[in-house]
Amino acid sequence: MEQQKEIQVFEKRKFYTDDDSGKVFIISLLVPLFISLLIFLICGAIVSACGLDVQTQLESTWFIAVSSVLTSLTFVGIYLIYNKYYKIDNRAVAFNFKIGWKNYLIAVVISVIALFGLQQLISSFDALWETIGYNLSSISINPTNFGLFALLVLVSAITPAICEEIIFRGMILNGLRTKFNDYASIALSAFMFALIHGNLQQFIYPFLLGLIYGWLCLRTGSIIPSIIAHFVNNFLVVLLQYLANVTGFSMIIPIKWWSILIAILLAVIVFVVIYLLDRLIYKHKSFTVVEKQEGKVSLFLWVSLALSGLIFLYNLVAAFV
Repeated sequence: MEQQKEIQVFEKRKFYTDDDSGKVFIISLLVPLFISLLIFLICGAIVSACGLDVQTQLESTWFIAVSSVLTSLTFVGIYLIYNKYYKIDNRAVAFNFKIGWKNYLIAVVISVIALFGLQQLISSFDALWETIGYNLSSISINPTNFGLFALLVLVSAITPAICEEIIFRGMILNGLRTKFNDYASIALSAFMFALIHGNLQQFIYPFLLGLIYGWLCLRTGSIIPSIIAHFVNNFLVVLLQYLANVTGFSMIIPIKWWSILIAILLAVIVFVVIYLLDRLIYKHKSFTVVEKQEGKVSLFLWVSLALSGLIFLYNLVAAFV
């Protein structure tokens, strides 16, 4: 019996491929949509049976919190089931905690710099989208008290940071590296990360953050720094929103021509800092080396990109209606 277990462990793959990246991305696109629809139908039926207004209840805090957490946890389910089915070691996502305190510190510092450096740029884009008639999404939990603040930290910071990083920097990015160079893999995984958000409003910021998180993963050899950076970024967004509600203080500068120039300058500074860290601390070298695989790029990868593109375009058209 012990010998059989040893054979099973030996047979497990310790890496992902571009084929895995494509399959995981398709699954990560469709399963959360199905789960969200299922939650919507079940909760809608319960609310309707109780004689309550369905629209009001489905835009309430409790529904947004439950559906958001369950959708995020779906990613963990995908990770565990996919690895089990294809006999892949769960540690292939690079859960490495022994990376030194400097890497943890860099993850936190870069996250803070990125937030404050990119926030004004994203606000400028939001203003542009509104100007051309794009309907910005407004359904979310508004942290008007500490209880809602704590709930939003769970919903928007803790669960997405862990669950999304496992999929995008753990599985997809590592799989892409078997076919593409590190820079192309980081860019493509960031693009996929942005596409899965499904709308124009949430495309640019996730893409830029995806570049940063992917860079952190490859330079440290672990997804833990990207999880930390992801959490810190989302936590600070929630904290600033909470402080704005409680104190009226906001760091967003009114959109003027000069504020747009400031936004561009701050964004440039963010990536200059990352470049300097990359050159001076990491010396442009990734911690882990992945063996490249010969042959064509997986068909599943192209299909997943096409499918996510179609969903994105559908949501884009719908947002202008």
